[in-house]
Amino acid sequence: MADQTSSSFHNSSDWSFTFDQLSEAASAALAADIAPLLACGDVLALEGDLGMGKSFFARALLRARADDPFMEVPSPTFTLVQGYDIAFGDEELELFHFDLYRISDSEELYEIGFEEAWETGAALVEWPDRADDLMPASTLWLSFVPSQSDDARHLTLSGDARWGERIQRLCAKRQLLIDAGWGDALRKPIASDLSPRTYDRVRHAEDLTGESNETELSTQGAPSKSDSPQAAILMDMPERQPGPKLVDGRLYDLVAHRVTRLAPMLSISEGLEAMGLRVPKRYGVALDEGLMLWEDFGAMTLAEGPEAPVEARYMATVTALAALHQRPLPDVFDGSGGQHTLSRYDKAAFEVELDVFLDHYWPHIHGAPCPQAKRTAFKALWSPLLDRLVEAEPVLVLRDVQDPNCFWLREAEEQGEERIGFIDFQDCLIGPNAYDLAALCMDARVTIPASLADKMLALYKTSRALDDAQSAAFDEAYHLAAAQRISKNLGAFSRAANEAGRTAYLSHIPRSLAYLARSMDHPLLETLHSWYQAEQLMPPSSV
Repeated sequence: MADQTSSSFHNSSDWSFTFDQLSEAASAALAADIAPLLACGDVLALEGDLGMGKSFFARALLRARADDPFMEVPSPTFTLVQGYDIAFGDEELELFHFDLYRISDSEELYEIGFEEAWETGAALVEWPDRADDLMPASTLWLSFVPSQSDDARHLTLSGDARWGERIQRLCAKRQLLIDAGWGDALRKPIASDLSPRTYDRVRHAEDLTGESNETELSTQGAPSKSDSPQAAILMDMPERQPGPKLVDGRLYDLVAHRVTRLAPMLSISEGLEAMGLRVPKRYGVALDEGLMLWEDFGAMTLAEGPEAPVEARYMATVTALAALHQRPLPDVFDGSGGQHTLSRYDKAAFEVELDVFLDHYWPHIHGAPCPQAKRTAFKALWSPLLDRLVEAEPVLVLRDVQDPNCFWLREAEEQGEERIGFIDFQDCLIGPNAYDLAALCMDARVTIPASLADKMLALYKTSRALDDAQSAAFDEAYHLAAAQRISKNLGAFSRAANEAGRTAYLSHIPRSLAYLARSMDHPLLETLHSWYQAEQLMPPSSV
Protein backbone atom coordinates (compact mmCIF):
# COMPACT_ATOMS: atom_id res chain seq x y z
CA MET A 1 0.00 0.00 0.00
CA ALA A 2 1.11 3.59 -0.50
CA ASP A 3 2.71 5.27 2.49
CA GLN A 4 4.31 8.66 3.02
CA THR A 5 6.46 7.62 6.00
CA SER A 6 10.08 8.76 5.65
CA SER A 7 13.22 7.65 7.37
CA SER A 8 14.88 9.78 10.01
CA PHE A 9 17.87 9.83 7.67
CA HIS A 10 15.97 11.08 4.63
CA ASN A 11 13.36 13.68 5.37
CA SER A 12 11.27 13.40 2.21
CA SER A 13 10.79 11.25 -0.82
CA ASP A 14 8.90 11.48 -4.08
CA TRP A 15 7.64 7.91 -3.85
CA SER A 16 7.07 5.27 -1.19
CA PHE A 17 5.40 1.91 -0.72
CA THR A 18 4.77 0.04 2.53
CA PHE A 19 4.36 -3.64 3.29
CA ASP A 20 2.64 -3.89 6.67
CA GLN A 21 3.28 -7.59 7.26
CA LEU A 22 6.32 -8.92 5.36
CA SER A 23 7.42 -12.40 6.34
CA GLU A 24 10.98 -13.58 5.78
CA ALA A 25 9.78 -15.71 2.87
CA ALA A 26 8.04 -12.73 1.29
CA SER A 27 11.05 -10.52 2.01
CA ALA A 28 13.30 -12.95 0.12
CA ALA A 29 10.82 -13.05 -2.76
CA LEU A 30 10.69 -9.23 -2.86
CA ALA A 31 14.50 -9.18 -2.99
CA ALA A 32 14.29 -11.56 -5.95
CA ASP A 33 11.80 -9.16 -7.62
CA ILE A 34 14.21 -6.23 -7.30
CA ALA A 35 17.45 -8.07 -8.10
CA PRO A 36 17.09 -8.19 -11.92
CA LEU A 37 16.39 -4.45 -12.08
CA LEU A 38 19.62 -3.28 -10.46
CA ALA A 39 21.92 -1.29 -12.70
CA CYS A 40 25.15 0.65 -12.39
CA GLY A 41 24.65 3.67 -10.12
CA ASP A 42 21.93 2.14 -7.97
CA VAL A 43 22.21 2.37 -4.19
CA LEU A 44 19.89 0.52 -1.80
CA ALA A 45 20.01 1.68 1.82
CA LEU A 46 18.82 -0.94 4.33
CA GLU A 47 17.96 0.64 7.65
CA GLY A 48 16.50 -0.73 10.86
CA ASP A 49 17.53 -2.07 14.25
CA LEU A 50 19.39 -5.31 14.85
CA GLY A 51 17.39 -8.40 13.92
CA MET A 52 15.03 -6.58 11.55
CA GLY A 53 16.08 -8.61 8.48
CA LYS A 54 18.44 -6.25 6.66
CA SER A 55 21.20 -8.80 6.13
CA PHE A 56 18.65 -11.46 5.26
CA PHE A 57 17.24 -9.22 2.50
CA ALA A 58 20.71 -8.35 1.17
CA ARG A 59 21.74 -12.00 0.98
CA ALA A 60 18.50 -12.96 -0.77
CA LEU A 61 18.98 -10.21 -3.33
CA LEU A 62 22.59 -11.18 -4.08
CA ARG A 63 21.68 -14.84 -4.45
CA ALA A 64 18.71 -14.02 -6.68
CA ARG A 65 20.90 -11.83 -8.89
CA ALA A 66 23.39 -14.67 -9.19
CA ASP A 67 20.59 -17.20 -9.70
CA ASP A 68 22.22 -19.32 -7.01
CA PRO A 69 20.17 -19.85 -3.83
CA PHE A 70 23.17 -21.44 -2.10
CA MET A 71 25.81 -18.88 -3.02
CA GLU A 72 28.01 -18.04 -0.03
CA VAL A 73 27.32 -14.49 1.11
CA PRO A 74 29.55 -13.73 4.10
CA SER A 75 28.61 -10.90 6.40
CA PRO A 76 30.64 -7.72 5.80
CA THR A 77 30.34 -6.75 9.48
CA PHE A 78 34.10 -6.97 10.04
CA THR A 79 35.39 -6.44 6.50
CA LEU A 80 32.94 -3.51 6.07
CA VAL A 81 32.46 -4.37 2.39
CA GLN A 82 32.16 -7.44 0.18
CA GLY A 83 32.30 -7.21 -3.60
CA TYR A 84 30.60 -9.49 -6.15
CA ASP A 85 30.97 -9.65 -9.92
CA ILE A 86 27.70 -11.19 -11.05
CA ALA A 87 26.79 -11.92 -14.64
CA PHE A 88 23.10 -11.44 -15.42
CA GLY A 89 22.14 -12.33 -18.97
CA ASP A 90 24.56 -10.52 -21.24
CA GLU A 91 25.44 -7.96 -18.58
CA GLU A 92 27.87 -8.10 -15.72
CA LEU A 93 27.41 -5.85 -12.72
CA GLU A 94 29.73 -5.37 -9.78
CA LEU A 95 27.73 -5.34 -6.55
CA PHE A 96 29.09 -4.03 -3.26
CA HIS A 97 27.58 -5.07 0.05
CA PHE A 98 28.45 -2.59 2.82
CA ASP A 99 27.86 -2.99 6.54
CA LEU A 100 28.69 0.33 8.21
CA TYR A 101 27.78 -0.67 11.78
CA ARG A 102 31.43 -0.48 12.93
CA ILE A 103 32.18 2.81 11.18
CA SER A 104 33.11 5.47 13.71
CA ASP A 105 34.73 8.06 11.47
CA SER A 106 33.59 9.19 8.03
CA GLU A 107 37.22 9.04 6.89
CA GLU A 108 36.94 5.28 7.01
CA LEU A 109 34.31 5.45 4.27
CA TYR A 110 36.81 6.97 1.86
CA GLU A 111 39.34 4.28 2.73
CA ILE A 112 36.94 1.50 1.70
CA GLY A 113 35.93 3.23 -1.55
CA PHE A 114 32.36 3.92 -0.42
CA GLU A 115 31.51 6.71 -2.89
CA GLU A 116 33.30 4.99 -5.75
CA ALA A 117 31.13 1.88 -5.44
CA TRP A 118 28.10 3.18 -7.35
CA GLU A 119 30.26 4.85 -9.96
CA THR A 120 31.36 1.43 -11.20
CA GLY A 121 28.54 -0.79 -9.94
CA ALA A 122 25.65 -0.91 -7.48
CA ALA A 123 25.64 -0.91 -3.69
CA LEU A 124 23.67 -2.40 -0.83
CA VAL A 125 24.28 -0.43 2.35
CA GLU A 126 23.37 -1.59 5.85
CA TRP A 127 23.41 1.02 8.63
CA PRO A 128 23.40 3.92 6.13
CA ASP A 129 23.03 6.46 8.96
CA ARG A 130 26.78 6.04 9.54
CA ALA A 131 27.38 7.57 6.12
CA ASP A 132 25.69 10.87 7.00
CA ASP A 133 25.40 13.03 3.90
CA LEU A 134 27.44 10.76 1.62
CA MET A 135 24.39 8.80 0.56
CA PRO A 136 23.31 9.91 -2.95
CA ALA A 137 19.96 11.63 -3.43
CA SER A 138 18.90 8.84 -5.78
CA THR A 139 19.13 6.19 -3.05
CA LEU A 140 16.31 3.69 -2.62
CA TRP A 141 15.65 3.45 1.13
CA LEU A 142 14.31 0.25 2.69
CA SER A 143 13.24 0.85 6.28
CA PHE A 144 12.59 -2.28 8.38
CA VAL A 145 10.69 -1.86 11.65
CA PRO A 146 8.74 -4.28 13.90
CA SER A 147 5.19 -5.16 12.92
CA GLN A 148 2.25 -6.56 14.84
CA SER A 149 3.57 -10.08 14.26
CA ASP A 150 6.80 -11.41 15.70
CA ASP A 151 7.59 -13.34 12.53
CA ALA A 152 7.05 -10.44 10.10
CA ARG A 153 8.35 -6.92 9.53
CA HIS A 154 6.92 -3.58 8.47
CA LEU A 155 8.90 -2.44 5.42
CA THR A 156 8.74 0.94 3.71
CA LEU A 157 10.53 1.52 0.42
CA SER A 158 11.02 5.14 -0.55
CA GLY A 159 12.99 7.08 -3.11
CA ASP A 160 12.80 9.54 -5.95
CA ALA A 161 10.24 9.43 -8.74
CA ARG A 162 12.59 7.37 -10.87
CA TRP A 163 12.45 4.55 -8.33
CA GLY A 164 8.68 4.82 -8.25
CA GLU A 165 8.54 4.36 -12.01
CA ARG A 166 10.82 1.34 -11.80
CA ILE A 167 9.32 -0.63 -8.93
CA GLN A 168 5.83 0.65 -8.03
CA ARG A 169 4.15 -2.04 -10.10
CA LEU A 170 6.60 -4.65 -8.84
CA CYS A 171 5.60 -3.79 -5.27
CA ALA A 172 1.90 -3.90 -6.12
CA LYS A 173 2.35 -7.38 -7.57
CA ARG A 174 4.17 -8.58 -4.47
CA GLN A 175 1.44 -7.13 -2.23
CA LEU A 176 -1.24 -9.00 -4.20
CA LEU A 177 0.75 -12.22 -3.86
CA ILE A 178 1.01 -11.67 -0.10
CA ASP A 179 -2.70 -10.93 0.21
CA ALA A 180 -3.55 -14.04 -1.79
CA GLY A 181 -1.34 -16.31 0.31
CA TRP A 182 1.46 -16.51 -2.24
CA GLY A 183 3.89 -14.15 -0.53
CA ASP A 184 6.83 -16.54 -0.86
CA ALA A 185 6.31 -17.22 -4.58
CA LEU A 186 8.88 -16.32 -7.20
CA ARG A 187 7.78 -14.67 -10.44
CA LYS A 188 9.02 -15.63 -13.91
CA PRO A 189 7.83 -13.71 -16.98
CA ILE A 190 5.93 -15.63 -19.64
CA ALA A 191 6.67 -14.78 -23.28
CA SER A 192 3.84 -12.56 -24.49
CA ASP A 193 1.91 -12.46 -27.74
CA LEU A 194 0.54 -9.29 -29.35
CA SER A 195 -1.54 -8.51 -26.27
CA PRO A 196 -0.99 -5.36 -24.17
CA ARG A 197 -1.25 -7.61 -21.11
CA THR A 198 1.77 -9.29 -19.53
CA TYR A 199 1.97 -12.45 -17.47
CA ASP A 200 4.20 -14.06 -14.85
CA ARG A 201 4.18 -17.67 -13.76
CA VAL A 202 4.59 -17.74 -9.98
CA ARG A 203 5.73 -20.75 -8.00
CA HIS A 204 5.96 -21.38 -4.29
CA ALA A 205 9.57 -21.51 -3.14
CA GLU A 206 10.82 -24.45 -1.12
CA ASP A 207 13.77 -22.39 0.08
CA LEU A 208 14.49 -19.00 -1.42
CA THR A 209 17.60 -18.31 0.59
CA GLY A 210 19.70 -21.41 1.12
CA GLU A 211 19.83 -20.47 4.80
CA SER A 212 17.91 -23.40 6.25
CA ASN A 213 20.56 -23.87 8.95
CA GLU A 214 20.66 -20.19 9.87
CA THR A 215 17.00 -19.26 10.06
CA GLU A 216 13.65 -20.91 9.74
CA LEU A 217 11.56 -19.18 7.12
CA SER A 218 8.18 -18.04 8.32
CA THR A 219 5.18 -19.54 6.57
CA GLN A 220 3.16 -16.34 6.86
CA GLY A 221 2.02 -15.46 3.36
CA ALA A 222 2.54 -19.02 2.09
CA PRO A 223 -0.27 -21.58 2.18
CA SER A 224 0.38 -25.18 3.06
CA LYS A 225 2.09 -26.90 0.14
CA SER A 226 0.01 -30.01 0.68
CA ASP A 227 -3.36 -28.39 0.00
CA SER A 228 -2.58 -25.67 -2.54
CA PRO A 229 -1.34 -25.50 -6.14
CA GLN A 230 2.37 -24.93 -6.60
CA ALA A 231 2.02 -22.54 -9.54
CA ALA A 232 -0.30 -19.73 -10.59
CA ILE A 233 -0.50 -17.03 -13.25
CA LEU A 234 -0.18 -13.35 -12.38
CA MET A 235 -1.80 -11.19 -15.04
CA ASP A 236 -0.83 -7.53 -15.38
CA MET A 237 -3.58 -5.59 -17.13
CA PRO A 238 -3.20 -1.90 -16.25
CA GLU A 239 -6.07 0.28 -17.34
CA ARG A 240 -5.33 2.07 -20.57
CA GLN A 241 -7.16 4.71 -22.54
CA PRO A 242 -9.03 3.33 -25.58
CA GLY A 243 -7.16 3.75 -28.84
CA PRO A 244 -5.59 4.09 -31.29
CA LYS A 245 -7.38 6.97 -32.94
CA LEU A 246 -8.65 6.24 -36.43
CA VAL A 247 -8.57 8.70 -39.34
CA ASP A 248 -12.24 9.49 -38.82
CA GLY A 249 -11.70 10.26 -35.13
CA ARG A 250 -13.13 7.02 -33.75
CA LEU A 251 -11.13 4.90 -31.31
CA TYR A 252 -10.26 1.39 -32.46
CA ASP A 253 -10.84 -0.26 -29.07
CA LEU A 254 -14.34 1.18 -28.83
CA VAL A 255 -15.31 0.29 -32.38
CA ALA A 256 -13.88 -3.23 -32.10
CA HIS A 257 -15.37 -3.67 -28.60
CA ARG A 258 -12.09 -4.45 -26.83
CA VAL A 259 -11.81 -4.33 -23.05
CA THR A 260 -9.19 -1.91 -21.74
CA ARG A 261 -9.36 -2.55 -17.97
CA LEU A 262 -9.52 -5.50 -15.62
CA ALA A 263 -12.92 -5.01 -13.95
CA PRO A 264 -15.03 -6.19 -16.92
CA MET A 265 -12.74 -9.17 -17.42
CA LEU A 266 -13.29 -10.24 -13.83
CA SER A 267 -17.07 -10.16 -14.24
CA ILE A 268 -16.77 -11.94 -17.60
CA SER A 269 -14.67 -14.67 -15.99
CA GLU A 270 -17.24 -15.20 -13.26
CA GLY A 271 -20.09 -15.16 -15.78
CA LEU A 272 -18.46 -17.72 -18.07
CA GLU A 273 -17.77 -19.95 -15.10
CA ALA A 274 -21.44 -19.77 -14.10
CA MET A 275 -22.34 -20.81 -17.64
CA GLY A 276 -20.28 -23.97 -17.25
CA LEU A 277 -17.16 -22.96 -19.17
CA ARG A 278 -13.88 -24.04 -17.59
CA VAL A 279 -11.96 -20.84 -16.94
CA PRO A 280 -9.09 -20.31 -14.47
CA LYS A 281 -9.98 -20.17 -10.79
CA ARG A 282 -9.26 -16.75 -9.35
CA TYR A 283 -6.92 -16.66 -6.34
CA GLY A 284 -6.66 -12.91 -5.84
CA VAL A 285 -7.33 -9.61 -7.55
CA ALA A 286 -6.27 -5.96 -7.19
CA LEU A 287 -8.76 -4.16 -9.42
CA ASP A 288 -7.34 -0.67 -8.96
CA GLU A 289 -3.90 -1.93 -9.96
CA GLY A 290 -5.16 -4.09 -12.81
CA LEU A 291 -3.65 -7.27 -11.37
CA MET A 292 -5.17 -10.72 -11.04
CA LEU A 293 -3.73 -14.00 -9.76
CA TRP A 294 -5.36 -17.09 -11.13
CA GLU A 295 -5.06 -20.77 -11.82
CA ASP A 296 -2.21 -22.08 -13.93
CA PHE A 297 -3.58 -24.54 -16.50
CA GLY A 298 -0.07 -25.80 -17.24
CA ALA A 299 1.57 -26.10 -20.64
CA MET A 300 -0.50 -28.73 -22.45
CA THR A 301 -2.50 -26.95 -25.12
CA LEU A 302 -4.30 -28.39 -28.17
CA ALA A 303 -1.26 -29.34 -30.24
CA GLU A 304 2.14 -30.91 -29.79
CA GLY A 305 3.61 -28.51 -32.33
CA PRO A 306 2.66 -26.27 -35.30
CA GLU A 307 2.10 -29.31 -37.50
CA ALA A 308 0.80 -31.67 -34.82
CA PRO A 309 -2.78 -30.95 -33.72
CA VAL A 310 -4.13 -33.53 -31.27
CA GLU A 311 -7.54 -34.56 -32.57
CA ALA A 312 -9.03 -35.51 -29.19
CA ARG A 313 -8.20 -32.11 -27.74
CA TYR A 314 -9.66 -30.15 -30.65
CA MET A 315 -12.79 -32.29 -30.59
CA ALA A 316 -13.17 -31.71 -26.84
CA THR A 317 -12.92 -27.96 -27.46
CA VAL A 318 -15.72 -28.19 -30.01
CA THR A 319 -17.85 -30.04 -27.47
CA ALA A 320 -17.25 -27.30 -24.90
CA LEU A 321 -18.20 -24.57 -27.39
CA ALA A 322 -21.35 -26.41 -28.46
CA ALA A 323 -22.40 -26.75 -24.81
CA LEU A 324 -21.78 -23.02 -24.24
CA HIS A 325 -23.87 -22.14 -27.29
CA GLN A 326 -26.77 -24.17 -25.95
CA ARG A 327 -26.95 -22.04 -22.82
CA PRO A 328 -29.33 -19.07 -22.61
CA LEU A 329 -27.58 -16.05 -24.08
CA PRO A 330 -26.93 -13.35 -21.45
CA ASP A 331 -27.03 -9.62 -22.14
CA VAL A 332 -24.85 -8.71 -19.16
CA PHE A 333 -22.43 -10.26 -16.71
CA ASP A 334 -22.88 -8.90 -13.22
CA GLY A 335 -19.97 -9.87 -11.00
CA SER A 336 -17.17 -8.71 -8.72
CA GLY A 337 -15.94 -6.29 -11.38
CA GLY A 338 -19.34 -4.65 -11.68
CA GLN A 339 -21.96 -4.96 -14.39
CA HIS A 340 -20.58 -5.55 -17.87
CA THR A 341 -22.97 -5.24 -20.80
CA LEU A 342 -22.01 -7.56 -23.62
CA SER A 343 -21.38 -5.81 -26.92
CA ARG A 344 -22.57 -7.06 -30.28
CA TYR A 345 -20.13 -8.11 -32.97
CA ASP A 346 -21.60 -5.54 -35.35
CA LYS A 347 -20.67 -4.56 -38.87
CA ALA A 348 -18.51 -1.64 -37.73
CA ALA A 349 -16.39 -4.00 -35.62
CA PHE A 350 -15.86 -6.40 -38.51
CA GLU A 351 -15.01 -3.51 -40.84
CA VAL A 352 -12.45 -1.89 -38.55
CA GLU A 353 -10.71 -5.26 -38.15
CA LEU A 354 -10.56 -5.64 -41.91
CA ASP A 355 -8.87 -2.25 -42.10
CA VAL A 356 -5.90 -3.90 -40.39
CA PHE A 357 -5.58 -6.14 -43.47
CA LEU A 358 -5.38 -3.20 -45.87
CA ASP A 359 -3.29 -1.02 -43.56
CA HIS A 360 -0.60 -3.62 -42.97
CA TYR A 361 -0.82 -6.70 -45.18
CA TRP A 362 -1.30 -4.73 -48.41
CA PRO A 363 1.94 -2.72 -47.91
CA HIS A 364 3.68 -5.90 -46.73
CA ILE A 365 2.91 -7.43 -50.14
CA HIS A 366 3.10 -4.38 -52.38
CA GLY A 367 5.63 -2.19 -50.58
CA ALA A 368 3.29 0.80 -50.60
CA PRO A 369 0.04 1.91 -48.92
CA CYS A 370 -3.22 0.64 -50.32
CA PRO A 371 -4.62 3.13 -52.89
CA GLN A 372 -7.94 4.66 -51.99
CA ALA A 373 -9.64 3.22 -55.05
CA LYS A 374 -8.59 -0.29 -54.06
CA ARG A 375 -9.76 0.31 -50.51
CA THR A 376 -13.16 1.44 -51.77
CA ALA A 377 -13.49 -1.65 -53.93
CA PHE A 378 -12.48 -3.90 -51.03
CA LYS A 379 -15.09 -2.41 -48.72
CA ALA A 380 -17.79 -2.61 -51.38
CA LEU A 381 -17.13 -6.33 -51.82
CA TRP A 382 -17.14 -7.02 -48.09
CA SER A 383 -20.15 -4.87 -47.15
CA PRO A 384 -22.98 -7.24 -48.21
CA LEU A 385 -21.03 -10.22 -46.82
CA LEU A 386 -20.72 -8.59 -43.42
CA ASP A 387 -24.44 -7.79 -43.48
CA ARG A 388 -25.09 -11.51 -43.78
CA LEU A 389 -22.54 -12.38 -41.09
CA VAL A 390 -24.07 -10.12 -38.44
CA GLU A 391 -27.47 -11.73 -39.11
CA ALA A 392 -26.19 -15.20 -38.17
CA GLU A 393 -27.48 -16.95 -35.05
CA PRO A 394 -26.11 -15.00 -32.05
CA VAL A 395 -24.12 -16.83 -29.40
CA LEU A 396 -21.48 -15.91 -26.86
CA VAL A 397 -18.25 -15.49 -28.85
CA LEU A 398 -15.00 -15.89 -26.89
CA ARG A 399 -13.22 -14.37 -29.88
CA ASP A 400 -9.79 -15.99 -29.77
CA VAL A 401 -10.31 -19.74 -29.48
CA GLN A 402 -7.08 -21.32 -30.72
CA ASP A 403 -4.15 -23.39 -29.54
CA PRO A 404 -2.35 -20.99 -27.18
CA ASN A 405 -5.60 -20.11 -25.43
CA CYS A 406 -7.08 -23.59 -24.87
CA PHE A 407 -5.56 -26.09 -22.44
CA TRP A 408 -5.94 -29.83 -22.12
CA LEU A 409 -6.60 -30.59 -18.46
CA ARG A 410 -5.32 -34.12 -17.94
CA GLU A 411 -6.89 -34.69 -14.54
CA ALA A 412 -10.23 -33.09 -15.34
CA GLU A 413 -11.85 -36.16 -16.88
CA GLU A 414 -11.20 -38.24 -13.77
CA GLN A 415 -12.84 -35.53 -11.69
CA GLY A 416 -15.85 -35.25 -13.99
CA GLU A 417 -14.94 -31.72 -15.11
CA GLU A 418 -14.59 -30.18 -18.55
CA ARG A 419 -11.35 -31.27 -20.19
CA ILE A 420 -10.60 -27.94 -21.88
CA GLY A 421 -9.63 -24.79 -20.00
CA PHE A 422 -10.07 -21.42 -21.73
CA ILE A 423 -8.15 -18.16 -21.35
CA ASP A 424 -7.98 -14.88 -23.32
CA PHE A 425 -11.74 -14.31 -23.25
CA GLN A 426 -11.74 -10.71 -22.02
CA ASP A 427 -13.11 -9.36 -25.33
CA CYS A 428 -15.99 -11.82 -25.55
CA LEU A 429 -19.24 -10.52 -27.00
CA ILE A 430 -22.39 -11.61 -28.75
CA GLY A 431 -21.73 -12.65 -32.32
CA PRO A 432 -22.08 -15.28 -35.06
CA ASN A 433 -22.37 -18.89 -33.93
CA ALA A 434 -19.59 -19.97 -36.32
CA TYR A 435 -16.96 -17.42 -35.31
CA ASP A 436 -15.14 -19.40 -32.61
CA LEU A 437 -15.41 -22.58 -34.68
CA ALA A 438 -13.75 -20.77 -37.59
CA ALA A 439 -10.93 -19.63 -35.31
CA LEU A 440 -10.47 -23.17 -34.02
CA CYS A 441 -10.79 -25.09 -37.31
CA MET A 442 -8.37 -22.68 -38.97
CA ASP A 443 -6.01 -22.25 -36.03
CA ALA A 444 -3.56 -19.50 -36.94
CA ARG A 445 -0.63 -21.19 -35.17
CA VAL A 446 -1.37 -24.85 -35.91
CA THR A 447 -1.99 -26.49 -39.27
CA ILE A 448 -5.42 -28.14 -39.11
CA PRO A 449 -6.01 -30.62 -41.96
CA ALA A 450 -9.27 -30.16 -43.81
CA SER A 451 -10.28 -33.68 -42.75
CA LEU A 452 -9.98 -32.76 -39.05
CA ALA A 453 -11.82 -29.48 -39.60
CA ASP A 454 -14.66 -31.40 -41.24
CA LYS A 455 -14.88 -33.73 -38.24
CA MET A 456 -14.97 -30.77 -35.87
CA LEU A 457 -17.76 -29.05 -37.78
CA ALA A 458 -19.77 -32.26 -37.99
CA LEU A 459 -19.41 -32.77 -34.23
CA TYR A 460 -20.62 -29.23 -33.56
CA LYS A 461 -23.69 -29.64 -35.74
CA THR A 462 -24.51 -33.00 -34.17
CA SER A 463 -23.97 -31.70 -30.63
CA ARG A 464 -26.40 -28.87 -31.28
CA ALA A 465 -28.80 -30.98 -33.36
CA LEU A 466 -28.84 -28.46 -36.23
CA ASP A 467 -31.37 -29.25 -38.95
CA ASP A 468 -30.59 -28.87 -42.66
CA ALA A 469 -31.55 -25.19 -42.82
CA GLN A 470 -29.63 -24.36 -39.66
CA SER A 471 -26.64 -26.34 -40.91
CA ALA A 472 -26.59 -24.45 -44.22
CA ALA A 473 -26.82 -21.11 -42.40
CA PHE A 474 -24.01 -22.19 -40.09
CA ASP A 475 -21.81 -23.16 -43.08
CA GLU A 476 -22.34 -19.73 -44.63
CA ALA A 477 -21.44 -17.93 -41.39
CA TYR A 478 -18.44 -20.22 -40.95
CA HIS A 479 -16.89 -19.32 -44.32
CA LEU A 480 -17.61 -15.60 -43.88
CA ALA A 481 -16.23 -15.48 -40.35
CA ALA A 482 -13.14 -17.44 -41.33
CA ALA A 483 -12.35 -15.19 -44.30
CA GLN A 484 -12.81 -12.06 -42.20
CA ARG A 485 -10.72 -13.34 -39.29
CA ILE A 486 -7.89 -14.67 -41.44
CA SER A 487 -7.70 -11.37 -43.33
CA LYS A 488 -7.44 -9.52 -40.02
CA ASN A 489 -4.75 -11.95 -38.82
CA LEU A 490 -2.66 -11.43 -41.95
CA GLY A 491 -2.67 -7.70 -41.21
CA ALA A 492 -1.80 -8.27 -37.55
CA PHE A 493 1.09 -10.61 -38.37
CA SER A 494 2.48 -8.12 -40.89
CA ARG A 495 2.20 -5.28 -38.42
CA ALA A 496 3.99 -7.29 -35.72
CA ALA A 497 6.86 -8.06 -38.08
CA ASN A 498 7.22 -4.70 -39.79
CA GLU A 499 6.48 -2.31 -36.94
CA ALA A 500 7.47 -4.26 -33.82
CA GLY A 501 10.30 -6.31 -35.33
CA ARG A 502 8.62 -9.58 -34.33
CA THR A 503 9.40 -11.37 -37.56
CA ALA A 504 8.50 -14.80 -36.15
CA TYR A 505 4.88 -13.93 -36.90
CA LEU A 506 5.63 -14.09 -40.61
CA SER A 507 5.84 -17.88 -40.26
CA HIS A 508 2.06 -17.93 -39.79
CA ILE A 509 1.36 -16.25 -43.14
CA PRO A 510 1.70 -19.30 -45.45
CA ARG A 511 -0.65 -21.29 -43.21
CA SER A 512 -3.09 -18.37 -43.11
CA LEU A 513 -3.10 -18.08 -46.90
CA ALA A 514 -3.94 -21.76 -47.22
CA TYR A 515 -6.76 -21.25 -44.74
CA LEU A 516 -7.93 -18.18 -46.64
CA ALA A 517 -8.33 -20.25 -49.80
CA ARG A 518 -10.26 -22.87 -47.80
CA SER A 519 -12.52 -20.22 -46.26
CA MET A 520 -13.34 -18.70 -49.66
CA ASP A 521 -14.46 -22.02 -51.10
CA HIS A 522 -18.10 -20.92 -50.92
CA PRO A 523 -20.33 -19.39 -53.64
CA LEU A 524 -20.88 -16.22 -51.59
CA LEU A 525 -17.15 -15.52 -51.57
CA GLU A 526 -16.34 -16.26 -55.20
CA THR A 527 -16.10 -12.62 -56.30
CA LEU A 528 -14.08 -11.61 -53.25
CA HIS A 529 -11.78 -14.57 -53.84
CA SER A 530 -11.10 -13.43 -57.39
CA TRP A 531 -10.38 -9.88 -56.20
CA TYR A 532 -7.85 -11.07 -53.59
CA GLN A 533 -6.08 -13.10 -56.27
CA ALA A 534 -6.14 -10.29 -58.83
CA GLU A 535 -4.57 -7.94 -56.27
CA GLN A 536 -1.89 -10.56 -55.44
CA LEU A 537 -3.14 -10.83 -51.85
CA MET A 538 -3.27 -14.60 -52.14
CA PRO A 539 -1.67 -16.92 -54.67
CA PRO A 540 -3.79 -17.93 -57.67
CA SER A 541 -2.59 -21.50 -57.18
CA SER A 542 -4.41 -21.72 -53.84
CA VAL A 543 -7.80 -22.16 -55.54
